[in-house]
Amino acid sequence: MSTHRLLFLGAGFSNLAGLPLGPELFREVRHRINDDHGSDNHVERDLKRFINYQHRCFDRIIRPENVDCEEFLGFLDVEHYLGLKGKDTWSSAGNESQLMVRKAIGQAIHAKTPEPSNIPDAYRRFAGRLTSTDYILTFNYDALLERTFDLEGIPYRLFPDRYSEVHPLSCTIDSRRDDEIVLLKLHGSVDWFCRDAFDEHIQLVRETPNMFPVGYQPNDPIFGHDAIVSPIPITDGPRPEDDPLTSLYRVAELNQVLAQPWWKCAPFILSPSTSKLFYAKHILGFWRGLQRAGGLNLSLGIVGYSLPKYDDYAMQAIYHIARNYQHYEPDFTSNGRTKTKVRIVDFLTTESAAIAFRHRYRFLDWDRTETYFSGFDNNAVDWLMR
Repeated sequence: MSTHRLLFLGAGFSNLAGLPLGPELFREVRHRINDDHGSDNHVERDLKRFINYQHRCFDRIIRPENVDCEEFLGFLDVEHYLGLKGKDTWSSAGNESQLMVRKAIGQAIHAKTPEPSNIPDAYRRFAGRLTSTDYILTFNYDALLERTFDLEGIPYRLFPDRYSEVHPLSCTIDSRRDDEIVLLKLHGSVDWFCRDAFDEHIQLVRETPNMFPVGYQPNDPIFGHDAIVSPIPITDGPRPEDDPLTSLYRVAELNQVLAQPWWKCAPFILSPSTSKLFYAKHILGFWRGLQRAGGLNLSLGIVGYSLPKYDDYAMQAIYHIARNYQHYEPDFTSNGRTKTKVRIVDFLTTESAAIAFRHRYRFLDWDRTETYFSGFDNNAVDWLMR
């Protein structure tokens, strides 16, 4: 991967635009679910089960408002992935609480994402400094960058490679589109929806026609004959038949979709869970080859990503990329530009917080690393993209 910049974005990148951080987001999710379904709902009942589990197994006394949301959602993910509820497993996409949480996350983030006219200048400034040789990997669910790119008329794609030809054993990279910025959303997106469950329903109708009325067609507000929106594939052009990315679609009319019941429309996102990789099969291609990246990049930046404990798998990837970047041809030069130090933008207000942050990123060579700890803003953009 010989791109100019390789940029990792976390929640701190979107905070300037008013998007919530982790604990704030889960509080908002519970509030929305309780408002819509009352206090005796699937999520609150599962929360009580989780608290009881923690007490009986680990002797931990936890109040509902203090629950670690990543641990709680990991508990639900394990239960669903292993099929522990047996015949009471709700669907292949998730159990009731999981789908309710994903929908509420989508609602909360969509509601707080600014309209194009209100996007802070720092994001437009950031987008304007990018080039088609830049590669962005974001852990954020929001569509803030896509809105900014659209506003600025900047071409981009949401998948790693375009293909001009697809063969059984190989694909030919399409090099004719060299004007696009690559934006990979490593945890999915609030405006992405997966059609796998709908396709499973269609297949069931085909295989067991006697179970359904003559002429029966599955209903679905996104993919069915009764669709209320027009989904667009996140990929474009020829793809291998077994490419899981072809099951993912973007929906522009999010207000209409997110107004649907949770069992009909839940965004394709990897919930903030300790076990989120159980549901990553559709986007595993975003990670393919990253362990080899970094050596021939000219800039490596990390913005607003504290490398939280529940994302240890991401540490493994970033570790290899940073090691390659800092120790393989550290003085690499291309087209008149020389490899910079690793640049990190975050918002840290105390020395103890900075020490803890550096400890989390202790695999970095800090003599070859620069930091800007005043948060993402116009000055951060100028510093990061210089």
